[in-house]
Amino acid sequence: MSKDKLRYISTRLVERKSSKAFKEGAKKAMEINGYVMVAEKGWVVKKYEDGHIEKVKEISHGSDNQKLILD
Repeated sequence: MSKDKLRYISTRLVERKSSKAFKEGAKKAMEINGYVMVAEKGWVVKKYEDGHIEKVKEISHGSDNQKLILD
């Protein structure tokens, strides 16, 4: 098997496994905390179990204000 094909298979496997792990982690966090923090439509938001969303901070691309602290 060529190195390029092995690299493709490895990359695909890592992407698949990491995606699954993030989804499972988000599900557990939702169960434990009742919300998860995500980036959505240019905002950092809290998504709650009941489906409502609370905007926390707008993501400003390329600004001097790059510090974002999540609780």
